[in-house]
Amino acid sequence: MNNTIDILNRLLGVHSSSLASYMAFVSPWVDDGEQESLATVMDVVEDQNRTIKAVGELILDQGGVVQAGAFPLTFTSLHDTSLNYLLRLLVRAQSDDILLIKKCVASLDEHTVARALAEEALGSAQGHLELFEDLLSSEPQATA
Repeated sequence: MNNTIDILNRLLGVHSSSLASYMAFVSPWVDDGEQESLATVMDVVEDQNRTIKAVGELILDQGGVVQAGAFPLTFTSLHDTSLNYLLRLLVRAQSDDILLIKKCVASLDEHTVARALAEEALGSAQGHLELFEDLLSSEPQATA
């Protein structure tokens, strides 16, 4: 298989199996005043879906087969947890995802459509991390 397609499938897997993408299936407990934060998280989910679609389309355009990742089973334990708790997890997970996306970018040839898309995905991921950090810093911290 084409190396570019392999890398694009890795990029797709990072996005399609990410905690940010899984948030579409989670119903967090939201405290009064957190509805706007939840809406922001759902905007990130939509942005992730656009990236997934764009990467998948590029794989198909390159003659490849789309191989999206699966969500880790551990994500199933996140239903009905607090938004504040999920934001802390999202910050950690997004940081890890950024490292993987950077590896994908570095592995792609410069001046290609695939590289440009991977760089765009990296920029979005970094923006999402900043959003999660901002939301977390504005949330009341639970005492444990």
